[in-house]
Amino acid sequence: MNCYIDAGNSRIKGRITRRTRAGAEPFVIEWPGKAEGDPVGALATQLAPLLVDEKGRSPKQIVLASVVEAGRREWLETALIEICPEAKRRWLSVPRKCCHVRVAYAEPAELGIDRFCAMIEAYAQVDGRPLAVINAGTAITLDVLAVDGQHRGGLILPGWRTQLEGLLAAAPGLREAVAPLLEATTRAQGQAHRQAQQQARAGNEATAERCPPESTSWLGVAIDTATAVELGCHWMIAAGVNQMLSAWQQGVADEGELAVVISGGDAERLAALVDPAFEVQIEPDLVLSGVVRLARARR
Repeated sequence: MNCYIDAGNSRIKGRITRRTRAGAEPFVIEWPGKAEGDPVGALATQLAPLLVDEKGRSPKQIVLASVVEAGRREWLETALIEICPEAKRRWLSVPRKCCHVRVAYAEPAELGIDRFCAMIEAYAQVDGRPLAVINAGTAITLDVLAVDGQHRGGLILPGWRTQLEGLLAAAPGLREAVAPLLEATTRAQGQAHRQAQQQARAGNEATAERCPPESTSWLGVAIDTATAVELGCHWMIAAGVNQMLSAWQQGVADEGELAVVISGGDAERLAALVDPAFEVQIEPDLVLSGVVRLARARR
């Protein structure tokens, strides 16, 4: 059996595949916190029951994709060596072209592997239309693909949690207003991801009601600090994403209507902000599925 891992900035997602089954359900674990004295041990404790079955069998190959810093990458690799010492480990990198997608960057290695995996999986799922591929997590990444698979480029925005953490770091006096929003954002990410996975398993398209958060005042503005911060993040992301999608639609107008595919912990939250003129598809495991696709691809 093989294991495929998408080690993101917020969480580690993986999937075990066996010859006897098409594919197991993805698993999700958390990175150790800053106060963790033994991060390798903490990771090993979470991963061991997922990677070693009741008969003592473990993966022969572990394929990994990650954009995290070298320290956390080393934690993960050391934990995997402890659990599966015989397994071959393979870290994926971004090729110039694979799975019909061609990278726009002059140096493909500078493109995040998560973005590339999301693009090749979305391109495989949506046929004959230009694509906007969005991953809404710690960062919100947006990439646009032409119908022929040519990557035109993209951009990166800070996600909800990153905005709140940055604001709290820069303005500690806002802690009373910001801290509850951070806690709520963390809970909402986990709940939304689990719900999207359940919908996908049931064969239902994951959708989101497109509306702004409730406001305590007139025309979407706030009359208390916590709501002001929440709405500020909300409208900044909404404006940036929709302005970019509108510009991209104009740029690919001769190829057809732009399809929007969204993944990540805040996928449903972001989908709710997208202009209803765009067709939106939520794919909770887009990057992880792309990791499997890239690992198995014949270049």
